[in-house]
Parts: sequence; structure tokens; C-alpha cells
Amino acid sequence: MLLKLRVLAVLAALTVPAMLTGELSFAQSVSPAAPAPVSEDAPSPAEIGAVAKQLRADPNLGSPHSVRSLQWVRSKAPPPPDSPTWIVGLFEFLGQTASLLLWIAGSVVAALGVVWIVRLLRARSPRAAAPGRVTVSHISGLDIRPTSLPDDVGAAALALLEAGQTREALSLLYRGALSRAVHRHGVAIQESFTEGEALRAVESRLDTPRVDYFRALLGLWQRVIYAGQPTAAPPVAALCSSFDATLGGAP
Repeated sequence: MLLKLRVLAVLAALTVPAMLTGELSFAQSVSPAAPAPVSEDAPSPAEIGAVAKQLRADPNLGSPHSVRSLQWVRSKAPPPPDSPTWIVGLFEFLGQTASLLLWIAGSVVAALGVVWIVRLLRARSPRAAAPGRVTVSHISGLDIRPTSLPDDVGAAALALLEAGQTREALSLLYRGALSRAVHRHGVAIQESFTEGEALRAVESRLDTPRVDYFRALLGLWQRVIYAGQPTAAPPVAALCSSFDATLGGAP
């Protein structure tokens, strides 16, 4: 222990001159340094090395240890020596503009998606057909040709209603309404359309009074034909009386 203290004292004596004030350091740099007196009790280099080795081995003073960590290291391997210059330049350009290319590709994909959605919606929505070019003669098995209907659909349906044939009266009104919508007003109702699809096609083409008439007629017709529910005569009679006034005339 006494030897350790002596070594520490010598180290302190060697480092103290470096910690003096500015003036003292300037004076020492100008004047030649006087040789430091050598103490007779100064330890030898071998003793200093032995003490330093003991200090490093002391567990209380710590010991050297290694720490491992993962770090991303970008590869900087040069291209093969036989690679053409233009290929090397191309890959360098693509590496520099990769982010821009990703943004452009994403924008193109988004634009294509919007166009696809718009086309899908247009394909689903019914389109009006020009009068005179309609070739549909039957819708869901119902004959809607004008020649298959009486000249006065409303009066014929009212006669059936007064005879107690409510189902037949509503069927005649519904056929006549489909025929007027397609052949006179140019509504694009396809042969395979259901009642709901036919109503949406009428809503996209006709005005509000005609749409309301078609909707009321379709509700009564479905209630009687599909559900088998009885219905009062006055609502059906009102539809018969207003058939020509509502669905007749110009589109």
C-alpha cells in the first residue's frame, strides 16, 4: 500500500505543473525549465509498472469490458469491373430517384382506382334510352308492347276493378306504366330488371309527379301480387283515373 501511495504522489507531482495559471505557464515557456530534482525515494519504472498492473486487476477500480451493438452499414461494394458504365449510371439514378418513383406509381394507382370506381358507378346506374330505339318488349315476363295493351289503359283497369278483379286491374296498370315509361318517355329499363331496378330507372329519367305515380302503383302491385294482401278500391280507382293524365303526353 505504501508503494501505491508513492506512485500516486509521483504522478501528482508530474501533473501539477500543467495545472498552474496562465502567467506561470507563460513564464515557464519563456524560461528554460530547470531539471526537476530527482528524489532518492522515487520508484523505478519497474515498480510503477507493477503497481499499474495491480491497479488494473483491482475489482474495485473496474475492469475493461466490451459492448456489442447493431448498426446499419450501407454496402459500398464497388460494381464489378466489367460492368458497362451506362448500367452503373442507371442504377445510381434509380437509387437516387426511388422515392420520386414510388410517389409517381402511387399517384397512378390512385388515379386508376378513381377511374375504375367512376366507371363501375356509371355501369350500375340506369341510362336513359332515346325514344324510338327501344327494343325491349318484355320486362320480368310482362308484355309491355303498346300493341298488347288497350288504347285506354286507365278505363280498362277501372272496369276490371269494378268487376272485382283487383289483381288484374293492378297488373294492367303496372304493364301500362312500364310500357309508357319505356316506349314514350325513353326510360332505359332492361328485360331482366326487377321492380326496384325499374323504379330507380324511372327516378333517374322522369319528373316528380310521374315518379310518385309509379312508386304508388308499384307499392300496391307488390302488396297484392306478392304479399296477397287485400287493398281498398279507392286507391286503385285513383290510379286508374290519373293514368293517362300522369303518364301520357310528351316526355
